[in-house]
Amino acid sequence: MKADHDTGYKQLFAYPELMRDLLRGFVPYSWAKDLKLSAFERINASYVGENGEHRHDDMVWRLRVGGECVYIYLVLEFQSSSDRWMALRMQVYVGLLYQDLIRQRKLNRRGKLPPVLPIVLYSGKRPWNASHSLSGLRLAQPEGLAEFQPELKYLLIDQSKVRTALDDTERNVVAALFALEQSRSRQACVDVLRSLANWLQAGCAQPLRDSLLRWLSGCVQRKECMADFVPDEEFVMGNLTLDEWTQSIVREAKETRRRECAAARAEGVAEGKAEGKALGMAAGKAAGMAAGVELGRLEALREVVKRTVRRQSRAVPAAVAAQIKSAAAPQLEAWLDRLLDGASVQELFNAE
Repeated sequence: MKADHDTGYKQLFAYPELMRDLLRGFVPYSWAKDLKLSAFERINASYVGENGEHRHDDMVWRLRVGGECVYIYLVLEFQSSSDRWMALRMQVYVGLLYQDLIRQRKLNRRGKLPPVLPIVLYSGKRPWNASHSLSGLRLAQPEGLAEFQPELKYLLIDQSKVRTALDDTERNVVAALFALEQSRSRQACVDVLRSLANWLQAGCAQPLRDSLLRWLSGCVQRKECMADFVPDEEFVMGNLTLDEWTQSIVREAKETRRRECAAARAEGVAEGKAEGKALGMAAGKAAGMAAGVELGRLEALREVVKRTVRRQSRAVPAAVAAQIKSAAAPQLEAWLDRLLDGASVQELFNAE
């Protein structure tokens, strides 16, 4: 699940809209504040060094700033702690980038190398305490050698330390994503989601909207404070209807629920085996296994149906809970299929 989240997060920064918001909101230079989408061009980020070693790195963008190009080298770090040697890694990455530009003859008209801004976007929980510069990794040099030492610095954007107060006039989607990651209360999460919904109503390309919805659905699913969250009519993402938004969350949950069912069934099998072994009889073992499997399956199905009901009605009415508790597996599976297909709780259970 964490790997899926990290991959989805990286995919978001493959869109120029997100890169523009990242630079506008978190790069402290005037030229980064007024960039147009047409200034962004994503380029190859897989390089081969002189020794044949492949480097597959996170993200490289070329920007048109004035009459020249600036390269943004973005490294997305999802480690739980800082990387002591990040400055050295960046030195290598930038060197390989330069080698690739020379090899492809993509220098400017005067044959000069372009400037590069190396950025580390860090989302770990522990403080980032690595040196931001290559000089911080090196011993003090004898007199006269300072000017001959290689030097590189990177810009660290540590999500845990950035300002996340949202300004509706700025409409910075990246700031909203950071704020959602940091939010610990249900209300704080809802406020961020509402801001995102309002911003995306102004218009958003379909591929970016789909990627954002997938990431947001996964983020909401992971947060304990958002358990059983169901969006209301205010959560309309651009042209996405309330039903579509709700279903996008349900779809994200569907595979998780199926895995929970499988785990519960496996646990039931284990309990059945243990009971059968304790009885010490073949018949008892078979009966125990069967009972364990059936119990695990029923309990898992009941829990999944109840959770799906909560997503529509925020609570499970007593009458509905009673029906779920007394239902057999085929009935539970039929209810679950109809709920996931969009049937309402009232319509479904009043019909029973």
